[in-house]
Amino acid sequence: MFNLERLPCPLLVTDCDGQILHTNKDFIALIASEAHESMDHYFPPASRIFLQTYAWPMLLKNGEFTEIYMQLLATDGQLIPVMTNARVSELEGKRIVIWLFFVAKERQRFEAELLKSRQHAEATAMQLAKVNAELEQANAQLSQFATKARADADQFAHLSLTDPLTALGNRRALSLSIEQWLNTASEDSLGSLLLIDIDYFKKINDTFGHSEGDRVLCELAKRLLESVRTHDSAIRFGGEEFVLWLPYTDQDGAKLTAKRVHENISEKLVADKKITVSIGISSFAAKEKEPEKFLEKLLKSADAALYEAKASGRNRTVCGKTA
Repeated sequence: MFNLERLPCPLLVTDCDGQILHTNKDFIALIASEAHESMDHYFPPASRIFLQTYAWPMLLKNGEFTEIYMQLLATDGQLIPVMTNARVSELEGKRIVIWLFFVAKERQRFEAELLKSRQHAEATAMQLAKVNAELEQANAQLSQFATKARADADQFAHLSLTDPLTALGNRRALSLSIEQWLNTASEDSLGSLLLIDIDYFKKINDTFGHSEGDRVLCELAKRLLESVRTHDSAIRFGGEEFVLWLPYTDQDGAKLTAKRVHENISEKLVADKKITVSIGISSFAAKEKEPEKFLEKLLKSADAALYEAKASGRNRTVCGKTA
């Protein structure tokens, strides 16, 4: 019960007959009076009558009342206006009454402070809601930015591996494909490379112009894609030279691919004349695990074979030396 001392207001504890069981220091400070046995001593006559005829009957019937206006009587005869709250409770099996008093002027101050605090809390809540909305908007923008950044990064990565004219892979894509294959292939695994060059391509450019030459390059790119498997790589190596990289393919398999290339290319006409290509093939086992060195060997052998194909009449395939 005496933890009620912590309440920041004047307080009385009585039995149900109005006999005082406890007063806190705030009550004593307010009344400036010595303790009395009955609470009636702390009220002027009018408030005593009000207590007996209204407050006590309501309290005993309902078990509590709130915000009833009364007056307390100070030792010096001053009347102190208070708002009174009372509740019937139980302590150690006995019914007691707890009386709380709020000086009217103090109550107005408390209400003003409470209103001010409530207004401040509402303003803070509005600010927090605004900040939260701004954060959500910023988060959405960051999410959009991150999505766009990833898309841009993917696009840049794709562009860095793609020939802009034909949409085939470029030299960097070829190096990456070979590097990935070498990382997983055993030393006995064979890979083959076809180095392809369009026959008399300079005449096409000189006779029909570079736009027609570009069209022939793009058409050749499509025909090369039609000639390979899904896991093979078609590369524009530079100018009118193309490369087909065929992982896990021996020389005989590479020859079959070269045959398909010749057949598909022969369907392409420029001024009623068929386009032909010369092809050099190189095939090596994956013993060399350094990608650049392995690619260098493939290209050197295929280039020598391509030179031989050109020198011996073009429109043919020649296989290079293997090691």
